[in-house]
Parts: sequence; C-alpha cells; structure tokens
Amino acid sequence: MKKILFLVAAALLFTIGTADAQKYGHVNSSSILEVMPGVDSLQIKLQAYQTELQSMYESMMTEYQQKKDKFDREVGTMSSAVRQVREQELQDLATRIQKFQSDVQSDLEEKQYELAKPFQDAIQNAINKVAKAQGFAYIFDTKLLLYYDEGEDITPLVKKELGIK
Repeated sequence: MKKILFLVAAALLFTIGTADAQKYGHVNSSSILEVMPGVDSLQIKLQAYQTELQSMYESMMTEYQQKKDKFDREVGTMSSAVRQVREQELQDLATRIQKFQSDVQSDLEEKQYELAKPFQDAIQNAINKVAKAQGFAYIFDTKLLLYYDEGEDITPLVKKELGIK
C-alpha cells in the first residue's frame, strides 16, 4: 500500500515537474505576412478580381437600365402578353443582379483565402520548424491572445526561417 502511494506521489511530482519545463512562445504572424516577399502581388490580384466583379455588376446594371428604358418607351404599344413577358424578363434580371450582389462578398473572401493560403502555409511551416528546433511545447499567435507575459517571442526566428529581414 505504501509502495502504491509512493508511486502515485512520484508520478504526480514528475508530471508537475515536466509541465513546468515546457516552453511557451508566441508569434505575430500578421507582422510576418505584411513583410513577406510577394505579398504585395496578393493585394494587386485581389484588387483586379474586385475590379472584374465591379465591371460585371455595372454591365448587368446597364443591361437592366436599357431594357427598362425600352420597356417604358414601348409599354403603351404592347399587347398584354408581350408586356407580361417583358416584365418577367426585367424581374428575372433584377433578381440576378440582387443575387450577384449578395454573392460578391463571399466570392471576395474566398478569393482572398485562395491567394493568401500559400503565404499562410509557408508561415505555419516555418513556425513548426522553429518550434521543434527550439523545443517549444506551445506557440500562440499574438492576434488571438488577450494577454501574455510569459513565453518567448519567436517572430524574429520565423522571419529568419523564411529568409525575411
């Protein structure tokens, strides 16, 4: 019985001792992303995509306005069947425009994720390498932390791993 109690106590002390020995670190991945080579092209590509979407929207609005103007000019000379068909066409086009507007934001976010993913993957791989090489048990990103006092800032080491000065 005394042997079991001794083993349990020793195990607890060992676990507490190893928990204290773990190294904690933090990194500011946003600051690394800002200075990575090639990240400026990400903004240029995103801006080009946004311009393309804006152009599509303007084209749809122009088409709608032209059809609406033509409808307004000819409404007095149309038969009821033709008027109903043209009204439905205008309504369908207006619905497409509204759907396009609601989809644009998610499309932009998806494109931004797609363009940023290679950079984020490179940062994550560098963090993993630095953490293993330096013996860290945990690495936290400072943009997710509300407070940190302990731990080592490995941002400079990750930048070095990525070849950023």
